[in-house]
Amino acid sequence: LQEAEELDAAFEDSGLVGPLHCVPVLLKDQVETSDMPTTYGSSIFTGFVSGRDATIVTRMKQAGAIILAKTNMGEFAFGHVGSAFGMVRNAYDPTRIPSGSSAGTGAGIAANFGLVGIGEDTGGSIRGPAAVHSLVGLRPTVALVSRFGMMPANPTNDTLGPMTRTVADAAILLDVLAGYDSSDPVTAYSVGRLPESYRTGLDE
Repeated sequence: LQEAEELDAAFEDSGLVGPLHCVPVLLKDQVETSDMPTTYGSSIFTGFVSGRDATIVTRMKQAGAIILAKTNMGEFAFGHVGSAFGMVRNAYDPTRIPSGSSAGTGAGIAANFGLVGIGEDTGGSIRGPAAVHSLVGLRPTVALVSRFGMMPANPTNDTLGPMTRTVADAAILLDVLAGYDSSDPVTAYSVGRLPESYRTGLDE
């Protein structure tokens, strides 16, 4: 609430802070934040706070976002059950599976707990939960989005990406996330290959 009030004041003073101004974000509990525990879905890491923000968290905050909550996930990014918080339930039918390890983000966005979310995809963990929750889930190429501050399950495969209700929201969020980060050298392959904005490809 304090962050939202500060953003309201900034808006009154000089307009939008950025493209995610006051947007509540749900973040898979595989991504570090300086002010919340990061459990990786495991009770082993209960209460663990790294004291730093992942690169994507820094970028979203600079764009005006509010990191509202961490979402439940499969333990160490496997499945949709973890010892930290138990089983993720499908937001539309709790008797059906919520799909891969980013299921908590999928269920949270589908249930309107946040406007946009972040998932991590090794072999379908963004795409699966997005599919069963009627969301737009995008798995970027590995070089596109920095993984600094994210514990990988498979470093050669893992990538972070948007989970949203609309294609437009996915494009706006990807604009904020994408790009070179010296803390993740693989992102050097994206230099010079990003469009001015992913929104330019949208056609109503």
